[in-house]
Amino acid sequence: MLQQRTALRPLTAKPQPTLNRRALTLAVHFATAGLLAAPLLSQPAIAQVTQQQARHYDIASGPVSTAINRFAAQAGVFISGAGELGEGRQSPGLQGQYSVNEGLERLLDGTGLTAALQRDGSYRLAEQVTDVSLSTMQVEADWHSTAATESSNSFTTDRSTIGLSEQAIKDIPQSVSVLTRERLNDQNLTSLKEAMEQTTGISVMSYGSNQYQLRSRGYDIDSLMLDGSRVEAPYGSLANTGLYDTALYDRVEVMRGPTGILTGSGEPSGTVNLARKRARRDFGFDMSLSAGSWDTYRSTIDVTGSLNESGSLRGRIVGVYDEQESFVDEVNAQNAIGYGTLEYDFTPDTTLSVGVARQTEDSRPHSGLPVASNGNLFDVDRSTYLGSSWDRSHANATRYFADLKHYLNNGGFFSLKANQIETYRMNVTSSEGALVLDEDSGDMLTRNSSWSNRTKSESLEARLTTPFNLFEAEHATTLGASYNKNDSYTPYAYGEGDYLNQHSLQNIYSPHELPEPDEYSLYPGYVSSDLSQESLYGQVNWSVTPRLTLVTGGRLDWYDITSDLAEGDWRRHRAGSGREFTPYYGAIYEITPSINFYTSMSNIFQPQTEVESSGEIIEPRTGEQIEAGIKGGSPDGELNWHLAVFNIEDQNRAYTAPDNSAFSIPLGETRSRGFEAEISGSPLPRLDISASYAYTDTEYTRDASLEGLSLSPDTPRHNFKLWTRYRFSDDANQGWRIGAGVNTVSSIYAEDGTNRWEQGGYTLLSAQLGYRFNENFDVSFKGNNLTDEKYYSTVRSNTRHNYYGDPRNFTFNLNYSY
Repeated sequence: MLQQRTALRPLTAKPQPTLNRRALTLAVHFATAGLLAAPLLSQPAIAQVTQQQARHYDIASGPVSTAINRFAAQAGVFISGAGELGEGRQSPGLQGQYSVNEGLERLLDGTGLTAALQRDGSYRLAEQVTDVSLSTMQVEADWHSTAATESSNSFTTDRSTIGLSEQAIKDIPQSVSVLTRERLNDQNLTSLKEAMEQTTGISVMSYGSNQYQLRSRGYDIDSLMLDGSRVEAPYGSLANTGLYDTALYDRVEVMRGPTGILTGSGEPSGTVNLARKRARRDFGFDMSLSAGSWDTYRSTIDVTGSLNESGSLRGRIVGVYDEQESFVDEVNAQNAIGYGTLEYDFTPDTTLSVGVARQTEDSRPHSGLPVASNGNLFDVDRSTYLGSSWDRSHANATRYFADLKHYLNNGGFFSLKANQIETYRMNVTSSEGALVLDEDSGDMLTRNSSWSNRTKSESLEARLTTPFNLFEAEHATTLGASYNKNDSYTPYAYGEGDYLNQHSLQNIYSPHELPEPDEYSLYPGYVSSDLSQESLYGQVNWSVTPRLTLVTGGRLDWYDITSDLAEGDWRRHRAGSGREFTPYYGAIYEITPSINFYTSMSNIFQPQTEVESSGEIIEPRTGEQIEAGIKGGSPDGELNWHLAVFNIEDQNRAYTAPDNSAFSIPLGETRSRGFEAEISGSPLPRLDISASYAYTDTEYTRDASLEGLSLSPDTPRHNFKLWTRYRFSDDANQGWRIGAGVNTVSSIYAEDGTNRWEQGGYTLLSAQLGYRFNENFDVSFKGNNLTDEKYYSTVRSNTRHNYYGDPRNFTFNLNYSY
């Protein structure tokens, strides 16, 4: 029997309450800016129309999960719970003309399951119970995003929350990739770094233990989003990365190209959204243990469930501990991560979610290898470490968050978010850099240093998403206001030696322990920055015809930025403020029900603190992208793909004035253009695949000294990534499976004006063998870099930050879930 929330509340739409003063104020702002030309009028939920429409279905009998997935794809609705509840149950199939409600009832006949309509128009499977009203109330209060990928058993998903609202990926006129929970588990991608190494078009540059840099389309990704809340990553550098451990998240979403309407200021690269695991109503327990090469050990535990009888109060806790040595001598790291969240339903339509995440880390830092004076990369053992046993690093980070969401009767929602992150990191190292004296002998002078960094990020956001009717067509709009503030302070100093005497003499061919200085007092200094940003934004999806949708939007930002540099007696203070409007335009045309063509123009800005000779702060850099592409999928929704071409132009870059080096001029321009292709999902029964190719070409198109050179020489021009898995059993919860992967990149290089050092292209192979005993117990064995390719994964500076990639390595993983 089909259960509906209408058992408690009739489908008849209630009169829409008058918009509150805050929403009205926002609407006035955007109407003035020319963004909105329509009042926010209520309409019955679009989902109700879909539920009543009849379609023809031809779905064979078989496992419930397979039948439900095919029905969902053909009906155009989202149905959750099939993976966790459908195992071991057979559906009788469905042939003929049915509405959504009728079709679900027949598909689930005799399975002991029922489908319950959610507030957002999706469905969730549940066990049949005698007390129908109680079951309906429990399901109605469950607050899961339809984009959630837990228990999907799939490498693909057709929905994402990385935009201003949750929507189908093919309806977003920009490139979006999602790594599902199944994909993260299957490839054993436990860190954000590992996840990004498998993501379309993303390059990852390492900076030692748990520090790295992300790049997309030739530009640094300088901010992340945690459940849509912005987190700064200055210059694309990520530390305190335990907060980004994938054990805490349901999925990893990536949007490439400028994302100014989402983040305001930033690089024209893209952004990454980490969608956290939410508390679930049903009890769940998951524990994983793994062991790997170089004494790498990891354990995780994940527990969730209801905390009261009605299920209106739910909780979830996740704990992670890992410790690892390294193929590099002396380098090691230990990490402990905890995450907890509570969710409470004030009403079936209003839910509050609060939580905290905490990370601590101790490690021995690794500054990489220098290059020879003639620009050659040293061909030394990959285990070479130029530091000392007293080198050390400690870090901790804490995140607090709160999220209130209220669903409207017309299918829209209103949300309030608050987020705070505080981080701390300290580093003491004996070889922060190295100056090569003689390549043949390997002698070099090293520089020891001590530094620490504290950051604090705060954000508040209010957002309203609602459908409205105009000219006999249904449209959708999103309005929002946000406040972001980020403060960072980094003091530093150098110890005795610092390229000055024989106490810092090291040898790259036979490294040895260096004496630790008594104090770090040379060239003391600090770097500090403060950025605050207040924003109003809005977007409208206009249904021009049944097949054509136009997207117009924009964001208005008020920003204040200060930057202070000091070393010894030298000081420099810069400050700037301003207002920037960032427009967004897009068009989506439905070629078939499962294939869309799209094009868009997206923009972003980046405040600068450089000063012209007039004393005025240089205006912000501006980045603009034109992108066009095709997104589609198989009729059953089990396979998704996209193709995209893009051109990014970044203008008004400050560079040193040729007639006075104390000042800058805003004439620099860069360009990035390329092509991307991606496919993910299941092209054949029991076969899952994720494959991508990215071509990226970057150039300084206007610069006093760099014109014609590559903007990002350490971004490979060609980047191919593949992972595939084959199950030998029709039952996803039992039997053998094998996996194989290929990662291929073209050459990368760095240069200093005199020399160039280059790493040629290379290919890495990986493979996995796994066995699932039942729905609870699974083991797997995975190998990476099976041919033991020796290569530099990162090339950057002539004094440091050139890193070998991982040699051949293996990991054994054991998982128990209930």
